[in-house]
Amino acid sequence: MQFTNPHFLYGLFAIAIPILIHLFNFRRYKTVYFSNIKLLQHILKKTKKESQLQHLIVLCMRILGITALVLAFAQPYIPKDEQFASDGKLISIFVDNSYSMEANSKDGSVLYDAVSAARNIVSAFGFSDEFILITNDFSGKESSILNKDEALSLLDEIEISTQSQLLADIFAFENNIASHSKNNERITYLISDFQKKQFDFEHITVDTARRYFLVQMPSQQSNNVSVDSCWFTTPVFLPGQQVELTTRVSNYGNAEVYKLPVRLFVNDQQRAIATVDLKPNSYADVGMSYTISADVIQRGVIQIDDSPITFDDELYFAYQVKSSSNVINIEERSDFNIYLQALYGKDSIFSYTENYEDQVNYALFAHTQLIILNQLKNLSSGLKDELTKYVNNGGGLLIFPHPNLDVESWNVFLTSLNTSTYVQLIEQELKATLPDIENTYYKGALMRNEANTDMPIILKHYALQKSGNNPSQSILKLENGEDLLNVTNVGNGKVYLSTVAMADEFGQAHKHALFFIPLHNIGINSMMQRNYYTTIGEESVFTISESALHSEDLFTIKSRQDEFEFIPEQRSVGNETALYFHDQIKNAGFYDVVKGENAITSMAFNSHRKESDLSYYSDKELYQMAKNHLGDCEIMDGSTANLSNQVAALLNGTPLWRYFIFIALGCFLVEILLLRFWSRAKVK
Repeated sequence: MQFTNPHFLYGLFAIAIPILIHLFNFRRYKTVYFSNIKLLQHILKKTKKESQLQHLIVLCMRILGITALVLAFAQPYIPKDEQFASDGKLISIFVDNSYSMEANSKDGSVLYDAVSAARNIVSAFGFSDEFILITNDFSGKESSILNKDEALSLLDEIEISTQSQLLADIFAFENNIASHSKNNERITYLISDFQKKQFDFEHITVDTARRYFLVQMPSQQSNNVSVDSCWFTTPVFLPGQQVELTTRVSNYGNAEVYKLPVRLFVNDQQRAIATVDLKPNSYADVGMSYTISADVIQRGVIQIDDSPITFDDELYFAYQVKSSSNVINIEERSDFNIYLQALYGKDSIFSYTENYEDQVNYALFAHTQLIILNQLKNLSSGLKDELTKYVNNGGGLLIFPHPNLDVESWNVFLTSLNTSTYVQLIEQELKATLPDIENTYYKGALMRNEANTDMPIILKHYALQKSGNNPSQSILKLENGEDLLNVTNVGNGKVYLSTVAMADEFGQAHKHALFFIPLHNIGINSMMQRNYYTTIGEESVFTISESALHSEDLFTIKSRQDEFEFIPEQRSVGNETALYFHDQIKNAGFYDVVKGENAITSMAFNSHRKESDLSYYSDKELYQMAKNHLGDCEIMDGSTANLSNQVAALLNGTPLWRYFIFIALGCFLVEILLLRFWSRAKVK
């Protein structure tokens, strides 16, 4: 047997007090006169023996009671075979404050119980120990080593978080902080409901030099329905256009859901409603149509009603409605191409401008979505430089070759962009093949492919040599397998290469609808919006098509739900500015990008849906996973009232102080009974 507080053993000297009291009997006797001395002598002998026995028993009870009480304060225990040092330990405590911890418990919420459990754990250790307190926030306050009082104070600040860190990331964050401590004795506590999506035991690296304690908070398998994602079938938005929005709704429970209402709000007005039936552990896609009312920023919310888990019942999305796409056509000094004029110049969707190659207004590039190089024999060095910056900054470049193309000069430019290059002009009559109707540039324009579809005939074309480092995507092919039109991603932009010119000598392509469809979609490609929302916790970059010229002219992010605002990291790239948010946004909703006093655009942020799947490890599963991947670990019940004692027992051994308390109380009780009832029995 060993003692946690051996200095309390000095209290055993208190045993001398009852001994001294019994040695010096301070009781005063009253003299009573009797007429018969013989009878009195007999009674005195009998009373003296009983009194001595009574005093001896009372003395033993008092000595035993004081001894047991002193030993209880010294906290005796039976040591384990392997135990930590009594002082100088580094204790790491992870408190799971993800959305799943919002579930109700008998004392309020599971998170409240988890914080109470963490407080009991901290209380079980001494003031010479060091503490690391971690939540899913990975905040600056959690990045330092704390003393006992600081740890208890920080526990009071824990709230539900939108973040949900994986176990491997939690250990990496903890190890980074622990590297600043000189204590070699390390203990880690994980307090959580142990949701399967979060605790990826198989992806962790274990430190065998420390012990792990898994404090499992009681959780109930709840049925939960979540709005997971949304997308549009037509990614181009114009005022007065009817659009089709598809929403994916998932059922993570074991019960079937019938006629669940799904509501769509756009700019605070309900625009559509639908119902959905969901089988257990499945999802369904719900379509809703509405008409875009105006040329403004569209802020949409998809809502369902699914209590008690509500964080995933709303999905925010936002997009910008643009009235037109700016297109510049650059040609040699001749009559401008009538087919390009018909395609882009007479369609209200496009703002079409024509420039001669020696009179190009480079200032227009910053606000242009598509630049066409139509039958230019070669390029000037200045135009090459401006086009390179334009494409890398996100612009679209469409190239139609000259009948007498300076292949060598052009290929220097195309090689610098890491795209396909022109090889040679091939004079051979070929037909174009049927396009893929699921291709981005044909989707929605063709309902089906038929073998008897009229295809354009090509009389001659340029062969292309594709780049191995940056492969291109074919939009339309010839029957010999070569490309008629392809696209390559370059920087933030795209380069489109046509192997034929918009001229009769190259065949029928420039007059055929199957060639005009992708050209039209290339023109509006800049108006296509692909990211309608961002997930909180994922590293994201948002690009604004204008720059902040001065430090006083920076972009500011303002929440539309509250007064929260901040200035994000900003990097100017040409005429664009990239905004980096890191972990500054915590709550789902809409955020405006503000420059000066004007809101330029809006962004939508949503919570991660991995918390929606309320699948937890059972007791047996958790024990098996911990045994296989953590090695030396213990599973603890977080709902235990005397968690501090359980912590001490698991660390040091079996505590005995309770037994000594009972022994002390028993001794004092025997003393009281002896003094009260023995005297009464004697009188009778």
